[in-house]
Amino acid sequence: MKTDTINSSRIVGTILAGAILSFGLCYSSMGNAAQGCGYGSHMNPNGRCVPNNPGAGATGVPGRPDCWRNANGNLRCYR
Repeated sequence: MKTDTINSSRIVGTILAGAILSFGLCYSSMGNAAQGCGYGSHMNPNGRCVPNNPGAGATGVPGRPDCWRNANGNLRCYR
């Protein structure tokens, strides 16, 4: 007669890995796009704070002075 056994170490390991992952996700820091430079600015590769500019090929959005469409057609806003 053959019986199926459950490998308890595998189940405990899976639960433990899930708990560690959940703990890490709950206590990780949130990303900050401004990188400490404040509203409307970001840090360049040299570590200096520069204003957010729409870039080449950007067009303004009528009625939204803080928004533009980039060269790919994506809507971007300062807020």
